[in-house]
Amino acid sequence: MVVDYWSVERYRFGLVIGCGALVAWFTPYPLPIMVFVLLSYIGWMLHKLHQLQRWLTNGQKPEEMPDSDGAWEQIAYLFHKSQQKSQERKRKQQELLTRFDNVLSALPDAAILLDAENHIQWANKSAAKLLGIIDNNDRGKRIDTLLRNPDLHKLLEENSERKVTFPSPRNSNLTLRARLLPLQGGSRVLSVRNISEGVQLQKTRKAFIANASHELRTPLTVLTGYMELFEQDPALPEYLLAPLQQSREQAARMQQIISDMLALSRLESQETTPLMGNRVDMPAMLESSIQAISDTLAADTHSLEVQIEPDLCICGSEKDINSVITNLLANSVKHTPPGTTIRIQWHSEADGQACFSVEDNGPGIPEKHLPHLTERFYRVDEGRSRASGGTGLGLAIVKHVMQWHNGTLKIASKPGCTSFRAYFPAKRVLD
Repeated sequence: MVVDYWSVERYRFGLVIGCGALVAWFTPYPLPIMVFVLLSYIGWMLHKLHQLQRWLTNGQKPEEMPDSDGAWEQIAYLFHKSQQKSQERKRKQQELLTRFDNVLSALPDAAILLDAENHIQWANKSAAKLLGIIDNNDRGKRIDTLLRNPDLHKLLEENSERKVTFPSPRNSNLTLRARLLPLQGGSRVLSVRNISEGVQLQKTRKAFIANASHELRTPLTVLTGYMELFEQDPALPEYLLAPLQQSREQAARMQQIISDMLALSRLESQETTPLMGNRVDMPAMLESSIQAISDTLAADTHSLEVQIEPDLCICGSEKDINSVITNLLANSVKHTPPGTTIRIQWHSEADGQACFSVEDNGPGIPEKHLPHLTERFYRVDEGRSRASGGTGLGLAIVKHVMQWHNGTLKIASKPGCTSFRAYFPAKRVLD
């Protein structure tokens, strides 16, 4: 049943006015009587208003709610109901915050809430274990004054989502990886993960590959030598010649794989970029490599168009840069059909970088394969790649050589045009 509280107030007001008028009618002073009645009514209303104000000020306790009826009853009830809803909402929010805090505290990754000025707003328990940051003690302090790592400071300044790796300030044997996650209002979460186990596994894998490759190289060389001797033996039955040749070809391919694995292992083990290195005569090296490709892989099958800036030389590791040239040239010849035109360029860019590009007009590479081309042993066409004699490591080697020389490798492809561009930074370009 819906109660019309204002009808009660109208009835009360009418009753007061009516009673006051009736009393005033039978007295010789009607005006003072009416004024007195109205002032009394106003005073009663002010008293009720004072009761309501005092109840609101004292915290709206249910047992102290003003006892009244009409509109005052409804107003007090609505205030009380609003307080109950607000308290219930706060209780639920507090439960969610407590649950969220418990979940974040249980995570193995450190999570630190930062404001726009890098002040610590909150930190979970893992932040204390990995970084030595304790929520109760360090809240309000700038994180860059507690963690003195230049890579981490640069990440905070850039405000980017890239990842940085650095040793734990609490234990130098631990390797941590951090990234920033943006929030609304300029706040950010610094997420730090312990990747020591993964780093150790990576080192173990690299050591195993390097050791296994070294151990395989010697017996494989012996086997290849014996197969060459058998192949040259005049007494060798003719029906064994073809299998022996195939075995020697596969042994040679395995030797190439081992050489590439050793080269890749060496590049991966070099954790820092090299010094400027020696002067590398790129034009001469390119002419030699292009001539070798023209006389072997590309002979009578591919057309080579060459544009070389004659005086453009760089600093670096000549052996490694030569592997970039040979791998990119061989890759374009091996993985394109006969009749393909390959355009080779060596030139300087407007920003001072030097660019070595190999571009062909072959069928192209499907877009889904492009991000994976520099992965070890990744093949777009398994059967065709093996038939061409590729090891699946060439582009991985190229990527690591370019990274080691502070450069970049960019790959683009569409039907009728595939390009590989190796960019060397301006600081490595010689005048």
